[in-house]
Amino acid sequence: MSVRASPRLPLFLLAVTVLLPASALAQLPQPAPEEPSAASVSPAPAGPEGPEGTTTETAPSDVPLSSPPEPGSELGPEEFEGTVTEVAPPTTTASSESPAAPPDESLIEGAPDEAHVVRYYLEEFEVLGNDRTLAETITRGMLLQPGETFRADDERIDESKVALLATGFFEEVRFSLRRGSRRGWVVFQIHVRERWTLVVENLAFGYTTITPFGGLGVTELNLFGTGSQLSAAFVVGDEQQAYRLRFLDPSFLGSDWSLLVAAHVSDAQDYLGFNGVNSVRADGTVETGHATIDYWRVGGVLGTGVRLSERMRLDLGYRFEWIDADLPVAASYQRGKPPDSVSAPIPLDLLPGQSLVSGFQASFAYDNRDDPFLPTSGMRLRAGVDFAHGVFGSDYSFAKFTVDWAMHFQLPWDHVVTLAVFAGAIVGNAPLFDQFFVGDLSDLIPGRVLDLNFHAYSAHNILGTAIREMQYEDLAAKIAVEYSWPLYRSRSGFLYGLDVFASIGFFSLASATDVELQIPGYSGAEVFPIDLTGDVGFRFDTMIGLFRLSFSNIMGLIPQQVD
Repeated sequence: MSVRASPRLPLFLLAVTVLLPASALAQLPQPAPEEPSAASVSPAPAGPEGPEGTTTETAPSDVPLSSPPEPGSELGPEEFEGTVTEVAPPTTTASSESPAAPPDESLIEGAPDEAHVVRYYLEEFEVLGNDRTLAETITRGMLLQPGETFRADDERIDESKVALLATGFFEEVRFSLRRGSRRGWVVFQIHVRERWTLVVENLAFGYTTITPFGGLGVTELNLFGTGSQLSAAFVVGDEQQAYRLRFLDPSFLGSDWSLLVAAHVSDAQDYLGFNGVNSVRADGTVETGHATIDYWRVGGVLGTGVRLSERMRLDLGYRFEWIDADLPVAASYQRGKPPDSVSAPIPLDLLPGQSLVSGFQASFAYDNRDDPFLPTSGMRLRAGVDFAHGVFGSDYSFAKFTVDWAMHFQLPWDHVVTLAVFAGAIVGNAPLFDQFFVGDLSDLIPGRVLDLNFHAYSAHNILGTAIREMQYEDLAAKIAVEYSWPLYRSRSGFLYGLDVFASIGFFSLASATDVELQIPGYSGAEVFPIDLTGDVGFRFDTMIGLFRLSFSNIMGLIPQQVD
């Protein structure tokens, strides 16, 4: 049976509408206004319910809300598929009698596209799996904050995961969501699996023509679960020893600034000159193999720093050192290539007796590598300046500039190519231990350990240049390429990763006077102090730190012939 409407019914309704007063119209049910986007916040009208200038967000209770993922579900784009409107939080400050102001057109431009994206409000964080790390230490690394909105494809989510992994505290970090206490709100769950944070950072041993030596350095990366670091290191050789202690609080008193306190003490010797050395000490002893200097160093650094972003950091510090040096009365050597070499004084670069180093340090770092131990992509940049002057009570006035850059490229077959560049320059009279050392640039001879040198080796001079004359200098540069092959990766157990690698590069070392005055006996391309360097071996990322077993390690165990 069908019902047919009378043609006089519409005319009747129109007449009733015209005759009814406005107050009666207000009593009729009104259609629900369209829900504004979560990004659309409109000014509330001034009145007793809200002072002028305040803003409110509206969310009608009868607007259907999309459901968050079930508790424990993994956070990912697949959990947010579907055509749903953005979620707005429940209204808490707007008066129920005040009509919602129309949304700002500029804020919802492109709304049809946004209607297909879900946006949730973050109620709080929940940390799971942390046995040693405090929850606030973990949430401090999150770029999202409670009360903010986020989407599944929010770039801050991935950046937060990278930042947490970069701390070195965790083997694995996962995110998921569960329903919050109010409609449209979610609890952001952070699942972590912790790694061992007491690591070996400095394991050194070797044997030179002068002395055997060995040392160890350990660091607790996550002291008492607070994210603070405590490091201790030592090295011992014949007539030499050094000890260092360092504490870093990355969030001092809960602020964005860090606190660094470091102290060291060294009883050091150094061995200067390569050819034709003639060194006379105060007691009349004459040395011909090398000129030996003895000195004590006691000092430290007090510093602070701030994270400019999740990738950038700025650090500042004040440095103070007391030095007591016992130097030869006179020391000379044969400088230049025979038969044109000449006798020249050996630059000792320390003041006799007691002296002070006092000045300031500043460094800038940018790091977006995907892994702090065995990176496969990303860049690391460090630039620093060390400045000392008599104005600060220093007996040495100098400025030391350094830039260290490395870029990692992952090839389609998962191997990694790394390009690394280092450059440094010193202006003024820097003490010996602050200058650039040949062993720190060449992989083929031992480098310094805690600023102690245990040999008098020159560069191997594979290219036959003036590099054989260089030892401690004020200009340095190095460029190297490394190819690494990841053999093993794991998120658990003792061994996390194993790479086989090979590197090759060039390095240069010179003094400012060498640039102005040519070293005797060298001509043509020989005057440029450049040499080859390289290494090949294995690199291990383990529960207790990163280790390297390579050709350069073996070279450090074999005393080398000194010309």
